Amino acid sequence: MLKCGYTSVCEFHYVHHAQDGARYPRHEELARRVVDAAGEAGIGITMLPVAYQYSGFGETPPRDDQRRFIHSADGLLALLDALRSAAPEHAGLRYGIAPHSLRAVSEPGLRELLAGLPADAPVHIHVAEQTAEVDDCVRSTGLRPVQLLLDRFAVDARWCLVHATHVDAAETAALAASGAVAGLCLTTEANLGDGLFPAVDYLARGGAIGIGSDSHASVDWRAELRLLEYGQRLARRERNVLAGASEPRVADRLFAASLAGGARASGRAVGALRAGCRADWIVFDPDHPSLAERGSGHWLSGAVFAEHGETPVLDVYTGGEQVVEARRHRDEAAAYAGYRRALAALLR
Repeated sequence: MLKCGYTSVCEFHYVHHAQDGARYPRHEELARRVVDAAGEAGIGITMLPVAYQYSGFGETPPRDDQRRFIHSADGLLALLDALRSAAPEHAGLRYGIAPHSLRAVSEPGLRELLAGLPADAPVHIHVAEQTAEVDDCVRSTGLRPVQLLLDRFAVDARWCLVHATHVDAAETAALAASGAVAGLCLTTEANLGDGLFPAVDYLARGGAIGIGSDSHASVDWRAELRLLEYGQRLARRERNVLAGASEPRVADRLFAASLAGGARASGRAVGALRAGCRADWIVFDPDHPSLAERGSGHWLSGAVFAEHGETPVLDVYTGGEQVVEARRHRDEAAAYAGYRRALAALLR
């Protein structure tokens, strides 16, 4: 992720328990490993332990293959307390929570989780990703998923509604007005055949967006932004769909919107080079084929829409420290060797 130019990640962390569902002696073990790995790699992280209680609407009991995810509200809040104690928050680390979805957490369970959180802690939730989820929610509750959240909970700028793919006009307007971030995961949504978010109407209403990799089908922000625009072009059979009145360059508009929305969703002071923000930045290679001989005002357009092999991201700095130099991470050899060992063990 760092090599592609991401400097922060909001980690929607599912796996809490051993394979048989038993707790580890150190309750926060797996989440702590992810936090530690982010620190070693040099990427800023908002750790969001996932709350998973049921396998479907109507409090359907979880399946055996979900037992590594399952937590009561009390249990997950205790895990968060343990994390905060073991690894306190700092400029590169924030904690929040991720109720998986309205089908996996009941309304009372979600209220209990929210009551146990600091008032400004980030809250991320999958919602309305697929039409089947929308239909199931309507059958179970009488409301569409985003409508239910906005009607029954105080959704505001600390919330990130991940996907929100299938929203009607009223939901789109209300979500944009709420200040919450729509967390768009374009390559995953395309990979799974989920559908297209109504980005034109949403952005026209001033809605906030962030981009995510979700399933890691891709970890390249350029691919996410490219697909965001191209999906809208295909659906509308138009060009330059997401250009704005004040920013005619699509790539520039989407990059700026994603920086602002991503920072909001992370709950961290990032996304800009200004006093009070963590010093994170990327350096483009001016000799890359996508950028060469173009003025810097066109570099984002070249980076997003001209795909010529390796990334144009040359160097990456996080917290003022260089973590990628000449497209190579500072611990590249050790990280890759560890990855190969882990993969070999998992696939054995």
